[in-house]
Amino acid sequence: MKKHPWLLGIEPFDPNDYDPEDVEHIPEVAMNDGEEDEYGDCEMSLTLTNIKDTTSILFVTVYDVDLCGADGKILTSGWTYTTTAKNTTTQRKCTTFIVLCPPQTFVHLVTLVRNQTIGFDTERIPITSWSQIEIESDVQQWSFHPNVKDEHPHLLHFPFHGNEEEAVNEDQATKSYQCSQSENGNLTHFFHGNYHAIDFACPIGTPLYSAINGIVVEVKDDGGGGQNQNNTTSTDEECDEIIEVSGIAARNLFHWNSIMIQSTDVETSDPLFLEYVHIQTNSCAVKVGDSVERGQFLCRSGSVGFSPEPHLHMAAYRSNGVDAATVRVKFQRINNDDTNTRESGLDSADAQSFLPRVGQWYNHNGLVEANSEGK
Repeated sequence: MKKHPWLLGIEPFDPNDYDPEDVEHIPEVAMNDGEEDEYGDCEMSLTLTNIKDTTSILFVTVYDVDLCGADGKILTSGWTYTTTAKNTTTQRKCTTFIVLCPPQTFVHLVTLVRNQTIGFDTERIPITSWSQIEIESDVQQWSFHPNVKDEHPHLLHFPFHGNEEEAVNEDQATKSYQCSQSENGNLTHFFHGNYHAIDFACPIGTPLYSAINGIVVEVKDDGGGGQNQNNTTSTDEECDEIIEVSGIAARNLFHWNSIMIQSTDVETSDPLFLEYVHIQTNSCAVKVGDSVERGQFLCRSGSVGFSPEPHLHMAAYRSNGVDAATVRVKFQRINNDDTNTRESGLDSADAQSFLPRVGQWYNHNGLVEANSEGK
């Protein structure tokens, strides 16, 4: 496990140090309120635990407070957003940790910044216990990709470039987009269902086009809602139901918008399914069962679900099963005889296709100058 400089520490778990009945009650998120010092202050710390024999992924979100690391510096927090049926959008401060925790390991994560208060502006009280703070978590067994070199030979159309029938203007046709996370990305692309996924940063509302000829097999663009303000499902008409979520809260992992297409250009013995995730609510121009062509308008990009920033998340699979592993796919250069491509000395395979890498900018002809920044 990588030791970040702000991390308090990593400690091996030895079951022999505990009574058997105590081991059963060790929480996955352990909150230590500490003991008062001579000044009446306490160092309240947060520890993640994995007492199992397998590696776990822990998503932990702490709301409304400031946290600090081993160096005493306050960690950067983010936001989560909810939009309700009454068309009100609220934002809430939060800090989310994504931890790949080895077997039988305690990760001493952070401490609470001292002298904080909680409550409404007119009725704020000092924080003296973690029980006053909202914390949510999701813990899963880590499933590494069974074959990270798995690659489908079918080449994709660049998803921001429409076909001639879509009447794409010149500015859009040449615009480039930054790859914000590539395969085996450190943020979320490190397990079997996301390993080969590619993320492109793009403003909300950016037109997205089909990367393959195929049949639409799944559509979800209702905003990832279906929960009330207490994060439980409800059919109560008087409840202000949440209809869209965005941002970095752990609960957003279970609410998203997406389209999945099955390619009709490949052999049935070598199927290909392509998914677009985080798309804008109510932007889909297609429905399940529709046939689509490469370059045909599908929807608009968004930031729905667990999404630190507006972006398109693209992932390819060999099946549409809920536990399917990703497969690597490359994008086809539209002008593979482009002067820049030939002058760069690419071999024949690379001259035909490209695989986006994090931090680089791309358009339908592949890598563009790093300083283009979407121009």
